[in-house]
Amino acid sequence: MTIMTETPCPKCASDQLRSWRELDEDQQEVVRRLPATAHFTIAERVARHRWCTVCWHEQTGAAALYEA
Repeated sequence: MTIMTETPCPKCASDQLRSWRELDEDQQEVVRRLPATAHFTIAERVARHRWCTVCWHEQTGAAALYEA
């Protein structure tokens, strides 16, 4: 199931920010390799972060909380 969010990327404004569940397997692999890996566990990132699939901006913190 894909749930599209209504939040545009604050960095490039060209795509929707997506939760972990909205990413396909290849996109999830890209996320695992992003720099935030050094600062957050994958469990924290899956639960609270969102990503832009155009520029790979990763939104963290309270602004990124995703409620399904």
